[in-house]
Amino acid sequence: MSGKNIVITGGSSGIGLAIAKKSIAAGAKVVITGRNEEKLKQAVSDLGPQHAGYVLWDITDFAQADDKVAQCVDYLGGCVDAVVNNAGIQPHEFFPNVSVSEWNRVYETNSQGTFFVSQAFCKYWMQASSGCYRHLINISSQGGFVGATYPYRMSKWDIRGLTAGLGLQMAPYGVLVNGVAPGVVKTSMQNFALEQGNNTYCKQNPLERVALPEEIAEFIVFMLSDACNFMVGQTVVLDGGYSLKN
Repeated sequence: MSGKNIVITGGSSGIGLAIAKKSIAAGAKVVITGRNEEKLKQAVSDLGPQHAGYVLWDITDFAQADDKVAQCVDYLGGCVDAVVNNAGIQPHEFFPNVSVSEWNRVYETNSQGTFFVSQAFCKYWMQASSGCYRHLINISSQGGFVGATYPYRMSKWDIRGLTAGLGLQMAPYGVLVNGVAPGVVKTSMQNFALEQGNNTYCKQNPLERVALPEEIAEFIVFMLSDACNFMVGQTVVLDGGYSLKN
């Protein structure tokens, strides 16, 4: 990872921040994005300003995508080697009580936002010559591998499809598109896990525990490295066996 420049959306906390820390430890320079500037500033302070910067970016403002990509490229000295589409929001409503506003709220960020971020960076890569592979990693969910009856899980099925489609279309340009589908992870998005404090017990999977953000980040750093240059369009499930249940 030495010398690589990486952009991580939703990078100020949780899995995104863990990916940033692991990437920097492996020798990369990172730009994190998000909607809360104070959180971004604090995260960059923790990561070390010599290793990280931030771009204030609400990915639901689709018209800004190309300009925000240009800001990331400029901060990183004219080159972005990898992007992690980590930004996403959790569900508030479930079938049969899903409202139109809930559908739109979830889909704006998780599906449309991820698409337009991906499209903007892919356009940049298609126009920029490079002698090495670039990586685009999409964060889906184990919910994208089981039955879907509410917008969050359906949006994660979208991300699986986008990963496969872009994987096929972008490979000739040297852009390797793949994904990771985490199960329950101990972050602020998973309130029930946080309420348990340091107890990571979880009866929903065979390992009977939640994942730590660092565990997901370790695998993503592997996917961003040159050790993973023959994987195209795949989404790897990291859910402790949840999706294998009968």
